[in-house]
Amino acid sequence: MMKKMVLLSVLLAFAAAASGCGSTGGDADVPQETTEAVTYFVDEDGNLYSEMPTVPTRDIQETADFEYTIEDGRALITKYTGNDADVVIPDTVEGVPVTEISYYAFEAKYDVRSVKVPETVTLIGECAFMDCSSLEEINIPEAVTGIDRGAFVACTSLKEVTIPKNVAYIREEAFTACEGMTSLRIQNPDLGYENWGLEELPALTVYAPAGSKAAQWADAMGKYQPM
Repeated sequence: MMKKMVLLSVLLAFAAAASGCGSTGGDADVPQETTEAVTYFVDEDGNLYSEMPTVPTRDIQETADFEYTIEDGRALITKYTGNDADVVIPDTVEGVPVTEISYYAFEAKYDVRSVKVPETVTLIGECAFMDCSSLEEINIPEAVTGIDRGAFVACTSLKEVTIPKNVAYIREEAFTACEGMTSLRIQNPDLGYENWGLEELPALTVYAPAGSKAAQWADAMGKYQPM
């Protein structure tokens, strides 16, 4: 997901080469140099575009504590706007099930201590809880199938997380800088590791079913304990 766009301007010089360049005639043609400003766009992954990439627009609505959007019969929480330390995310909005905690929804909510995620949620979005430095407790519902990049980056107070068996993927940097984490329970035996940042967490123990794929990569890190 593109959160930031960097604008670059490049001046390209064009020389109009004239025949007889270097002619000794009094009115010899002189090549004229012109410049043309060409705009390029670079996303945060370094991809270069000659035109601004199309970013889907969202019809953002707001309740007392949340901003949300409804897409294809499902509700996405796009931002937490409240001030509670203990947050309960609703399971429906306008009668529609909440299925996603969207990208950056809780970013830098430093005072949030706990979050109750409803069982209707199937996706934890990119950097959804990034920099929630006081977050100590959060549940990952059984219905969740994916946790996107950087979802819990720098949640330094988070100690224990259980990953349910239906989670098919967790993207890179999901737990980077979660310095207080001591326990990660992996219930899906086939869950692969994609540079979640666990190597940087010296106090962490990963619990996984014996003989599972998860047990193998956790053991290679020296962090494995059987369930």
